Amino acid sequence: MKHRTLVLLASVAVATGLAACGSGDGTGGADTSKDVILYPDNQGSDQPLGDINIPENAPFDPGTPDPGTDVPVVSDATDVFDPDMPDIPGKDTGPADPKCQALAAGTVTGFDVDGVARTFMLHLPGGAETGGPWPVVFNWHGFGDTAANMAWLLSNQVGNQTYPFILVTPEDTNIQPPGGMDWDILTIAEPNKEVRLFDEVLKCIDQKYGVDWSGIHAVGFSAGSIMADLLGVLRGDMIASIATYSGVYFSNPPNVEALGMLAGFVSWPEMTTTNTYAQLLVHGSANDNYNMMVTTLQFDLSGKNDVAWLNGRGHDVIHCDHGLGHTIPSAFNDGGGKLLSFFERHKLGVTESPWVAGGLPAGYPDYCAVKAGQ
Repeated sequence: MKHRTLVLLASVAVATGLAACGSGDGTGGADTSKDVILYPDNQGSDQPLGDINIPENAPFDPGTPDPGTDVPVVSDATDVFDPDMPDIPGKDTGPADPKCQALAAGTVTGFDVDGVARTFMLHLPGGAETGGPWPVVFNWHGFGDTAANMAWLLSNQVGNQTYPFILVTPEDTNIQPPGGMDWDILTIAEPNKEVRLFDEVLKCIDQKYGVDWSGIHAVGFSAGSIMADLLGVLRGDMIASIATYSGVYFSNPPNVEALGMLAGFVSWPEMTTTNTYAQLLVHGSANDNYNMMVTTLQFDLSGKNDVAWLNGRGHDVIHCDHGLGHTIPSAFNDGGGKLLSFFERHKLGVTESPWVAGGLPAGYPDYCAVKAGQ
């Protein structure tokens, strides 16, 4: 009876405490109402980022690059992985699927994945149907946030002249604790709902626009970062690189142990990939946390745990401890320029980050450092 009572209390804590994972004010404790990106230059505000309206299929003007974007102008051809590599989950070799041919820029609704109608935002570079194959970036929002709000992070960069790409910003299906946190990210079993979305969207993008299989990237904030990390565990063999703001790998035992009595509600498989993708891993101070009622998940500690854990598996990590709360820091409020430069330089098959020997590009804040894999 005592055990059942503890389980019941833990369930309530998950349903209420995890639902309180909030957007910090940059200096104080976590907000207990939402988990959305705030204006990076207004971190004490409750106002979320406004939507940015991108003209659908707008022609790309190669003009002068935005001086605020810190992207290299030369790509190393030797960084490109063989696009014909076999056995990539999601790579399509079958007949045309009608749902794939229906893809178009904007909000895609009713996209069937194993009988579930999914929604996502699709931002395309100009000439998408004839200019491919394209790198693809999956962009995952935080708990309680929306795709429209999260798309801000990279939507203005899809047609950049250095590394144009297709941006996919999924919408969640409102999974609530203890089943998940918008995303299916707590107790993991195959097939995972979100990973299946990833597979099917990649298949359809390949059918209609063409996928550059050396450039599959993931980025997220908070619960969305946990989702991006999960892709590294379940689809690590095909991931080029990952960027996370306040994420957690729950395949890393100390991160689960830190949950205390809630640890039983989280179960991830071991990471088995031998692909040592690079990761841009950004987190804050002790104020970068989730209040989970019976415990507090500290993203500063999980971030440091994950740097060591990834390094020990051979992954190079760009580690950025911004020292603020649960937010994306203003240094990364550059319209996605730093993310773009990271993705462009870290493609599938790059076994050592060029930044290990060459250092970080100009514009990266002093609190970022390259941590080489072992």
